[in-house]
Amino acid sequence: MDTPMTEADRTAAIDQLRKNVFSRTSLTFLPHRQDRFMEDYSDLPGGKSMSIRNRIKLIPDNYQRKFLRRVETVVQHSRQALLDHFSEFNWEADAWRDIFGRLRDDERLRMDKREYNYKATILDNVEIETSRYKNLIYMGKIIPDITFGLSVYESGDPEDEGVDERERRIRRSLEETQLGNNIWELDGLSLVTDPKWGEHTLLFPFAVYEAKKDEKSEVQVKLQLKLAFNTYLQMLDNLVRQPGKKEYQSPESRIFPIFGFTSSGSMWKMYVGYLPNCFQNDPDSADDPLCDDDSHMKLIWWGDTCNRQHAGELIDMIDQIHEYAVTSHRPFVASHIDDWKVFMGRRYHKWIISDGFDPADSGKDVEPGWYSVKRNGMEVRKLLKAKRKKGMVLTDDELKRSVLETRLNEAENTKTGGSPRRRGRPRKVQKIK
Repeated sequence: MDTPMTEADRTAAIDQLRKNVFSRTSLTFLPHRQDRFMEDYSDLPGGKSMSIRNRIKLIPDNYQRKFLRRVETVVQHSRQALLDHFSEFNWEADAWRDIFGRLRDDERLRMDKREYNYKATILDNVEIETSRYKNLIYMGKIIPDITFGLSVYESGDPEDEGVDERERRIRRSLEETQLGNNIWELDGLSLVTDPKWGEHTLLFPFAVYEAKKDEKSEVQVKLQLKLAFNTYLQMLDNLVRQPGKKEYQSPESRIFPIFGFTSSGSMWKMYVGYLPNCFQNDPDSADDPLCDDDSHMKLIWWGDTCNRQHAGELIDMIDQIHEYAVTSHRPFVASHIDDWKVFMGRRYHKWIISDGFDPADSGKDVEPGWYSVKRNGMEVRKLLKAKRKKGMVLTDDELKRSVLETRLNEAENTKTGGSPRRRGRPRKVQKIK
């Protein structure tokens, strides 16, 4: 039986994980773990006969008092949920209120149980015995428990009054009308700004959350988080490249993280995701199932919210990510959107005056835009639904998911001493008639 990790070992391991990410990537921001607030617990005002909650109310410093009250709320709700065997819904509701409440209250940000869409293509080795379907592509859909992104603004928003010039420029870049008219409605080169195709109300996510009731779903929650990372990082990568080209808008444009939170009951984990081009020298990536050509996903923190120190660490690190989203991610996105607006405005003008615009003029092959995939893929989805059998792999996304799931199961079984499965072996491919 493995020896339980001591608190000192845990904190040292977490600090080392953060150092490893910084030393092996070009990332410039990661939240850091701190536990100085625990000293406040040892020096609470009031008598020891008083409850901790009542003693916290006597703390004169406003920030210190509010922070410890947040910690106590998280701990109390976590312990009660375990005692009463609460459902997954209750854990998720507590996360919305207790953990992510400040993010939810910030009007500059949006969080929602929002679907994200992606293009799925039927595999070449799947035989289609019909000529009705020329483009065997359809729109896939997955719904994380929470997606965190940026707010949009209405033109002439009354809340625009009284803000400084920098904030005003950011809001102009994120205006809903401008995004709708100039970004996503032309062709395959258009920019998708919202994970849900055709929407533009939750822009360019910076974080995602997946919840499960217990730790038995560890592989599934990692799988779901990794797939969301792949999609959201690709959205950002498309944004920061020069419109219509492969080059980045600036050398700094290619450097951006995305953050992920998972909870299984009271056990929480925090991950960072980044594109492989941020990777410099990671000797562990080759054998890590969470590192592939789509993205690298690294664990940077874990803890139990029934524990005061762990709960406080989690709240503080999410506060740091909140600050990053507002002061770094938001202006980063806004500045890169501006280049797209200029580019799309020119293309739109050319399309109007030239009696139709051929995307091939850009000198590159154009895949079907999101609109055509969404519109023309409905019949393909019906075909798959009618013919699919449980466990069958029919599309490229299902194959990728199957291989990733197999690798995660193999890693989990190896860690727990179980029998490893064959690595990356896809499930059986079905013939569609």
